[in-house]
Amino acid sequence: MRKQPKSQTISFIKKGAAFLLAAEVFAFAGCYYVYHRMNTDRDFRYYMKNNYPFALEGFYSVGEFFQSKDQTRKIDSNIWAVQHNQVSDTKVTPALAENRDS
Repeated sequence: MRKQPKSQTISFIKKGAAFLLAAEVFAFAGCYYVYHRMNTDRDFRYYMKNNYPFALEGFYSVGEFFQSKDQTRKIDSNIWAVQHNQVSDTKVTPALAENRDS
């Protein structure tokens, strides 16, 4: 039996599928990196607040959805208010701030 050469269409589909899979892996890795930074770095959250507020709002919404007692938004706004000499109606407790940074 003689081997038939692969059609170019099948070869094109396989390469396209491999490319799409690689693109999805890189996109997932990028999203995880940004989420991890937002979850662990308050300064990065402040940067996101100033430049990409929709992304920060999504981050807070996801956190509050999965953990209804999540106070990250409140703690961040209180600390940013104190850092930027703004008046806040609630006080920042150092214990809450230290626990959230870790």
